[in-house]
Amino acid sequence: MNRRLPVLPVLLGLLVALALPVALLVPVLAPAGPSASVLTARDRAALGGPDLGRGPDPTAPALLPAAPEAVARAYLVAAHAAGPDDAGRTRRDAVVLAEPGSPAAVGTPVLDPPGPGARRVAVVDGLVPAGTDPDRGRLAYLAAVHTVTARPGAAPRTERWRTRVVLHRDPGGRWRVAADAPVTPDTPGVGDRPGRGGR
Repeated sequence: MNRRLPVLPVLLGLLVALALPVALLVPVLAPAGPSASVLTARDRAALGGPDLGRGPDPTAPALLPAAPEAVARAYLVAAHAAGPDDAGRTRRDAVVLAEPGSPAAVGTPVLDPPGPGARRVAVVDGLVPAGTDPDRGRLAYLAAVHTVTARPGAAPRTERWRTRVVLHRDPGGRWRVAADAPVTPDTPGVGDRPGRGGR
């Protein structure tokens, strides 16, 4: 009888280890209202971060991409491009492809704008499916992205990173981006080992 007592703590530990990932995934996959995860100017002031203004709303294009992969690519290219006028504000060129009320609909903060006369363009090097829930209209991709920042007569500067792009299908059947979350050493991609991936 005494030899079987240690089995109970082991079984309890296994149950906790199996239940924890499920508990963490439920809030991510469950439908929800507008996100409360976006920092306000008051939050940023409390944290000592920059207080960014809201960039101008983009002109809605005549035709939006329909396929989820095309939506993800178009969103990333628009969200991560930048010009000197984007200094100190969010870039909102990609919000027409974002799910209303989601973090992606706020715009992309431009913390390091190109200098005078320079432009930044973004290129999607690859998209790999990273998850799907067809019953609830959820898709995720792991994207490889790079930007090139340059001005005439100067050497271009290139940055590369990977990011998770999550898309939701709206009631009208259109795919929209809900989140664009860069992979970092603190938030590795699925299958990553410590030290791999990220900017």
